[in-house]
Amino acid sequence: MDKDFTSERYKKAILSYLKNDYTFENMDQHSSEIKNIALVHDVDHDISLCDTLLSIEREMKVTATYFLRLHAINYNMLSRKSLAMVEKIIDAGCNIALHYEPSFCPTGLEYLDHIEMEMDVLSTVINKKVKYFNLHEPSRTGVNLSQVNPVSNRCYNSSHFEDYKYLSDSSCNWREGCFSKHVNKWNKLLVLTHPIWWYKDCPSENY
Repeated sequence: MDKDFTSERYKKAILSYLKNDYTFENMDQHSSEIKNIALVHDVDHDISLCDTLLSIEREMKVTATYFLRLHAINYNMLSRKSLAMVEKIIDAGCNIALHYEPSFCPTGLEYLDHIEMEMDVLSTVINKKVKYFNLHEPSRTGVNLSQVNPVSNRCYNSSHFEDYKYLSDSSCNWREGCFSKHVNKWNKLLVLTHPIWWYKDCPSENY
């Protein structure tokens, strides 16, 4: 089992994709290049941990998208700490999107309407239009939003990513090996990482 989640491993993986002519695309549209990678981060626990990956993306000048929760216990999107991190993410040329939590959808309200409401809330909080969402813990909730709001939907199983190879470090486990091992195996990749797993020196620095 691959357990190397060091920031150095992450940096070397990014560099390898760049050297092999991959384009790091944003969420707005697919890259016109033959080889491209969509790099996304689900910020589940601690927004300050984004800094480990963000510093590398800034240095390497690549685009990633950070999906942020509105209902996290360990970070508050109205706090100065969270807003300062959002500013750093945006200044680095990366994107902000909603990490949607369906368990907070009020009874009688459709997911479509609730998602749009929550994207509006996050937009207001960060003072920047939030246009996209993905789903928090789809395997545990059993919720499938693949067909909901295709224009804004950036779930791994959405139509936007139907031609992409999906790789994720969910539960600190690369089921098909770290994304660093997939260079040139696929022309289009969606790579999902969670900042909680990535560290500079040892895993305990994060929790």
